[in-house]
Amino acid sequence: MRRPLIALAALLVAVAAAGCAAAAPSGEPTTLRVIMADDWASAPVVGEVIDAFERDHPGVRVQVQGSPFSQIPELVEAARELEQPYDLAHWHAFAAAAADLAVPVDELWEAEGLSADDYLPGAVLGVRWGAALYGVPLDVNALVLMANRELLDAAGVSQSDLALADDFAEHAATLAGLEATDHAMAVTASSWAAYGWIVAGGGQLLETAPDGTAALDDRGLPTFTFEDPRTLAAIETLVTLVEAGHAPSPLATDLALDAVAAFADGRAALHASGSWDLPMTQRAMGTDGVVEDIAVLPLPQRDPAEPRTVLGGSSLFLPRDGAHPELAFALALALTEREVGLALAEQEGRLPARVDAYDAPLFATSPDLAAFVAQLEFAQVMPLIAFPEVATAFRDGLDVALSGRRTPAEAMAEVQAAAEQWLAER
Repeated sequence: MRRPLIALAALLVAVAAAGCAAAAPSGEPTTLRVIMADDWASAPVVGEVIDAFERDHPGVRVQVQGSPFSQIPELVEAARELEQPYDLAHWHAFAAAAADLAVPVDELWEAEGLSADDYLPGAVLGVRWGAALYGVPLDVNALVLMANRELLDAAGVSQSDLALADDFAEHAATLAGLEATDHAMAVTASSWAAYGWIVAGGGQLLETAPDGTAALDDRGLPTFTFEDPRTLAAIETLVTLVEAGHAPSPLATDLALDAVAAFADGRAALHASGSWDLPMTQRAMGTDGVVEDIAVLPLPQRDPAEPRTVLGGSSLFLPRDGAHPELAFALALALTEREVGLALAEQEGRLPARVDAYDAPLFATSPDLAAFVAQLEFAQVMPLIAFPEVATAFRDGLDVALSGRRTPAEAMAEVQAAAEQWLAER
């Protein structure tokens, strides 16, 4: 991955500041350097696991740095360039491996008696690159459509009306026309969320293998398909909502938080997101358990008989040149234990990657969470994440389409051209 020099300098300064604290003199405790997404680094459950890990490993101190999730790969790379590598990092292990940021951990899996059968299939795909494993699955999720039942009834829109991608915009317009609503739903500029709508509509951004991962040629390169007609149709649906005023500007400040608030208080009838928004919605509605007025539905599909959505979640990986790989792997296992996953599901809305977590009473007594879980079977990893330069071009193309500066066809043609140029330079 390449960055402008100014951005690189800023990253190096941030990493150097964190690294100074790790340069302990001889005789000091062993410092395990960890980088995680901000919301994970500050989660009480994570803090409790780290405290217990330090108690179980006298002489080890875990130093956690929080960072915006999207910046973690660049910070990991910068830390290695400074010869102050992290020991454990939180991101997408398969993409970290593709970027040569991660080391394979097959031997550590074997030594610990781990099996792919211990985790949901999609979670395993999230840590596999080629034939090797490069991390431990941390959590999973799926993009779904949450709907306010009361507002659906008021508009005369049934849940089945929202099942098909082709006529979703029509029903969204009906919901936006209610006196109680400001708009039908928020449309974010997130490329991950857009990918969910795209695959649900039968589109794709690159050629994939049967399991949904990137199909690579003999040079390890993909074939990009940004101009797939079904991809364009999905983006056109999102653009139509914005242009018609049935969704607010997707580029508004703090849109993610505003979208949750608007859905919770009934100003929006629909909300497309992962289960992490359930706790916030429940708190906003003043409920402690099931949110009775919310229906959790699949995204509108091209073919409901073969549903698709995008897989969310994350994993932990060992960055190259880390000083304490065995300790780091032990901490990764502690953070992904069954009980930890259940606590994160209950408190943070993060779904466990471990199969054995789903026999817990939590999922039997929480139909809203269970509805998210039901979609995991149909969720695909977003393979474009493994090609960050092209992923950036797609994000920019999505931005110009949603802002009306280009039609979806024009925007994706520019993205396809950028992708072809990237391939030509390999």
